[in-house]
Amino acid sequence: MKNAKSSKHAASEQARPINMQRPEDTRNLSPISAYSALDPNFNQADLKEKLSNLYVQMQNACQDKNLDSLRPYFTDALFAQLERQIDALRRNGQTNYVERIAVLSVVLNGYYQAGGDDHIIATLNTRIVDYTVNDETGELISGSKTAEKFMTYEWDLTRPTGTITDPEGEMKVINCPNCGAPVNINQTAKCEYCDSVITVENHDFVLSSIRGLAQRTNG
Repeated sequence: MKNAKSSKHAASEQARPINMQRPEDTRNLSPISAYSALDPNFNQADLKEKLSNLYVQMQNACQDKNLDSLRPYFTDALFAQLERQIDALRRNGQTNYVERIAVLSVVLNGYYQAGGDDHIIATLNTRIVDYTVNDETGELISGSKTAEKFMTYEWDLTRPTGTITDPEGEMKVINCPNCGAPVNINQTAKCEYCDSVITVENHDFVLSSIRGLAQRTNG
């Protein structure tokens, strides 16, 4: 998802690769393999799968201009930032379409601790088709309906130090306070029966920042 731009400027930007140089990392990351000493239930494969699913869900939610179902998986600051981007699209009467979404790889680079929190740094390589249209006229504002964009992101995930991952296979199921229906909080924070948004205390990693590292466009 991106901020809306003029058609001419956006088309020019889409046509050329964008490379964002990674600044020197001063976080002194510890190997991700060592994180199991802090959390014996931690599973790298499970976290990679969750991040891959979250990326796809996030693109779909931004296209729908409704992030409510994903609220538990972001820090307050990042959620507010994404909401501002969506509000801008609403005000401008535009929709950012993201199609042919694929997560090509997820790499857990390592972890660090700061301010009483654990942080895991992950790199995601993805492919999308990304374009923005005018909701009323259907006019293409920016992007391309056919060109593939290959993106590399750095995600910073955080949770309080000392938190232990739920045992494998244990599902966080609660009852909706509005209608009483069971809600699997691992999959969504929205009741599929009455559409109420469920707020629960989250003891898992949440996404605190997203940083673009590289981008190239084919087509």
